[in-house]
Amino acid sequence: MRVEQFIIPICPRVKLLVYSVGAPLFVDENAADYGESRWQLLEGKEYEYELVDDSLNEPVDWSLEGPASLTQRNPRHKNRGVITTDIYVGTAHFKVKKSGIHDGIPVDFEVLSVKASYRSDYRHMLSEITSYYTDLVMQQGAPVTQKFEVDYDTPQQTLYQKFAFVKSIVEDDQFGEAIHKIISNPVRKWAETTVERHIESVSKLSKNGLRQIVTRTDRVPYSGAIEGLDSLPRYLNVSHKTDSVDTPENQFVKYVLTSFYGFCSSLGTKKNATTQLRMEIDAVCNTLAGYMNGLFFKDVSNPSQLNLGSPVLQRKEGYREILQAWLMFDLAAKLTWNGGDDVYEAGKKNVAVLYEYWLFFKLMECVSEVFNVPTVEKKCLISKDDDGINLELRQGHTKMIHGTTTAGNRRLNVSLYYNRTFSHTDDIYSSGSWTMNMRPDYTLSIWPGEMSEAEAERKDAIVHIHFDAKYRLNRIIIEDKEIDLDAEEKELQEEKENREKDIYKRGDLLKMHAYKDAIRRTGGAYVLYPGTEKKIRKGFHEIIPGLGAFCIAPGHEDEQIPALKRFLRDVFIHFMDRNSQREKVAIAEHDIYSSEPEPFYEMFPEPYGNSVFADAVAVLVGCYKSKVHLQWILEKGKYNIRFGGEREGAIELKESYLRARYLLLYDPDDFSDLRIMKIIKDNPTIINEKAMAEMGYPDPTPNQMYMVYDVSIDAVEPELYNRPWTIEPFVKDKNGAPIIVTYTNLFPE
Repeated sequence: MRVEQFIIPICPRVKLLVYSVGAPLFVDENAADYGESRWQLLEGKEYEYELVDDSLNEPVDWSLEGPASLTQRNPRHKNRGVITTDIYVGTAHFKVKKSGIHDGIPVDFEVLSVKASYRSDYRHMLSEITSYYTDLVMQQGAPVTQKFEVDYDTPQQTLYQKFAFVKSIVEDDQFGEAIHKIISNPVRKWAETTVERHIESVSKLSKNGLRQIVTRTDRVPYSGAIEGLDSLPRYLNVSHKTDSVDTPENQFVKYVLTSFYGFCSSLGTKKNATTQLRMEIDAVCNTLAGYMNGLFFKDVSNPSQLNLGSPVLQRKEGYREILQAWLMFDLAAKLTWNGGDDVYEAGKKNVAVLYEYWLFFKLMECVSEVFNVPTVEKKCLISKDDDGINLELRQGHTKMIHGTTTAGNRRLNVSLYYNRTFSHTDDIYSSGSWTMNMRPDYTLSIWPGEMSEAEAERKDAIVHIHFDAKYRLNRIIIEDKEIDLDAEEKELQEEKENREKDIYKRGDLLKMHAYKDAIRRTGGAYVLYPGTEKKIRKGFHEIIPGLGAFCIAPGHEDEQIPALKRFLRDVFIHFMDRNSQREKVAIAEHDIYSSEPEPFYEMFPEPYGNSVFADAVAVLVGCYKSKVHLQWILEKGKYNIRFGGEREGAIELKESYLRARYLLLYDPDDFSDLRIMKIIKDNPTIINEKAMAEMGYPDPTPNQMYMVYDVSIDAVEPELYNRPWTIEPFVKDKNGAPIIVTYTNLFPE
């Protein structure tokens, strides 16, 4: 029931008033069924409060104390203030205190999530985490025993954690459905009993019946045809078969319910059990008692032994789920999870953090399936010590699963990180961020199987794909159309309003941009949220680099996770592509950034359109041997160099001579007399001395091969005319032999 004001009686005449400031207030009379306070607020809202005393005219000498992050007291009137729920979800514990009195009067508020489904989401996710956790433990060979003692000095956080795991099993819809299936279609047996019946109602006699005719007392006269028999017993004990549900399997189910009930109720008796814990325990115990007190279990006795190997328990629907719950319960009662304090410490139900943990297991499941990561590699998530079995998953503490896949045409290393920190570093060869420390919720790293991770970082061969969990989002809008300036200004103005509506067009995607742009070797960044709309943006033509969002809602993951798996499979196929643009760019970037930059400030043609940079342009520096030779070069548009043979000035045929883009022609008697020509044909022509003579070349050398370039003065770009080239350091000791240099080398410092 929604109200505009709470009036909470504290003690005779003193009341706590809580006012709505444009935010909803609720009174839920059934809140105890969920282990919640009946006074309910909404997260992300602000409420005013006031303590009043009906017997006083002046302000009361009372104050409200609670979590510092939620309570702001009025500096002039300590009986007034503001409660700001912010991102808190769950039971918030307050105390009303009067000056001079040390013990306050407890008042609890329940802060509801803005998502209406958070109760079922919370139960569903905690149940699944318990299932994942116990599966991991069982895969590590943990023993199954039936001991459930809990130390009376157990801290309240640990008590609640153990109860939360067990509660998640009992409240799971699958558990309740299993009980109803058993009751509606139980395993039965025929039981043989002995009953006393009047002899007239006995139609068939067994050997035992014949014996009773002779031996039993309480007889009546008989004058029948049987010789020597003058009387018959009035009653006979005969066998009777009945249909019974008192089978070992049904006894086991009853034992499971009794054990659950006993474990939960025993937790409530511990000295550190809080009022909140006891209230939630009562709700669970009521559910269990409802099952146990039904007519069905009245006819089922307690078991003398447990046969966990029964085919019925392992295979029959209903019984199979109860056996699984029992095995989970046995482990769950022993589990510890330090990260659980972030989820439900002191009554808090941080469903957003739980969503983050839950998604790790979902993402781990997807990565394991798509990339075939062996289960054994997940053993780092579980540890054992004297205190029990620990789940090593906690916010801010990196945990990794790792494996190698050999599917397809290459071997890949795959690692999934939780809360990995990419620290700021100026070292471009190591992992990290070049701006500030970044910590995505999840990071999927992929690199060639022959390399270590550190080597892959150094060689730019690794790709990181990041995911962030955003439980409070309902949907993310990524516009497909261009926005004009007026619309863009309006969008920026509406951004704060969109936050309140749980529609965040920019902020979360901007964070994904931050990951992609700041964290070195990042190939993509994506939001995971419990919405209904998937959206992916490709950076270029391939699946990565990219940005976007995937919707994964608790309870609907079976319909939504396939889209995430398809994306991961596309990524996997992309890595199998030996000709991907992404990999070409990565290798090119590595080559470019692996050397120190050499600034060049001389004039040069713009690289756009022909992708030519001065330090990559090969220049053939060659001389002419006479004025007649120079005239032939200018008239024919040809330049020749000799290769092979023993004559001085001939060259060895090398690739660098095939890559020359320009000819810088010089006078061997005057190194300052330079003229530049552009080589206008991709490859030079190879001819002999006879072909050279036919072209009018002066004095070709007998038995000599020539490499002839097509050159043009007119094709030279204006930026390259009459520059201050210097060639003497390269040619003075070459005796006229042509050489190849880069264009930037022609301008020594």
